Amino acid sequence: MKRKYEIGFIINPESSEEEVKKVVDSIADVIKKTGGTIENIDEWGLRPLAYAVEKHKEGIYTFINAELPGSAFFDIERRLKLTEKVIRFLILRLDDKLKKANRLTKKWQKIDRFNKKESAEERVAPARNRNPKAIKKDEEVGNA
Repeated sequence: MKRKYEIGFIINPESSEEEVKKVVDSIADVIKKTGGTIENIDEWGLRPLAYAVEKHKEGIYTFINAELPGSAFFDIERRLKLTEKVIRFLILRLDDKLKKANRLTKKWQKIDRFNKKESAEERVAPARNRNPKAIKKDEEVGNA
């Protein structure tokens, strides 16, 4: 079963363009060999890091969106660990995030429907929710 993944990795900033292209191509080859399909390769270029990694304050960011079988995950992870030019990487399974987002959206929609229904009931019959003794007192005050 194929699932959607986002593979993000940071390459050593001292690498040349050829070395960066070689790393990206090697990851793309692993994806294709394992039966996956690449949807998008997004190269951000040289960006500052949040904190120093291996004494580097900048890195070359690259993100690959792909649809992979589950077994390909380990091959890609192993390739990224063994590549010396990659200083950090992260692989996210997107379909889990989408399912969670859909569940939250449905929950919020349900809460909104409940709140709208509740506010509509208050507008239609405000006296129904009041205490009956308070209603009699209001009537007595009105007659006096």
